Amino acid sequence: MARQNRWVFRALLVLVSLIAAGPCLQAQQSPAPVVREPPPRAPAPAASRSTNRLVTGKLIYVEPMPNNLDKWLQEDLRTWGRYRVTSNPEGVDLEISAEVPERRTQYRERHGVTLPKAPPKKQPQETSIKVVDWTSGAQLWSATLLDRNPKANEAEPAPAASIEIPARDMTPDQLALKITRELERYVEQLDGSGGHS
Repeated sequence: MARQNRWVFRALLVLVSLIAAGPCLQAQQSPAPVVREPPPRAPAPAASRSTNRLVTGKLIYVEPMPNNLDKWLQEDLRTWGRYRVTSNPEGVDLEISAEVPERRTQYRERHGVTLPKAPPKKQPQETSIKVVDWTSGAQLWSATLLDRNPKANEAEPAPAASIEIPARDMTPDQLALKITRELERYVEQLDGSGGHS
């Protein structure tokens, strides 16, 4: 009887060991789980309301520009009231700059001597005004100032991320007002359409 009890005891011991080791053995025998990465997301639209700094930005810096255009722009932006204008270029949301193309020196001959012509006193031709996201450097809006007068009965262009402004004979204060007005129209369009351009 003692022999039979030992045999039952050993059988029970083996059975308990198998039950306890069951999950470990199962884990060793099952293949490693396949880790699947989610498919890549499509990038969010650049001009979405949540990310377009023209809509969400609060602080703006205007770089120095020819003919004190920057001073007039600062004044008109303050009047608009959408952004707070600062003189510190660091840590802002938006930055406005002017890109003035270099003029090639033209020459004329006088009494057999070649002399450079005086540059025209008008606003530089095809100056580009750009608004960029200060953090990413992405261009958000631009206006090209054309050296021509508006055509008769020329319709006002629709608000867009890039526009052309006939600017011949406009003074810096008139230019600044026009630039600010066009920027305002575009931002209001973005804001009203949920931010999509």
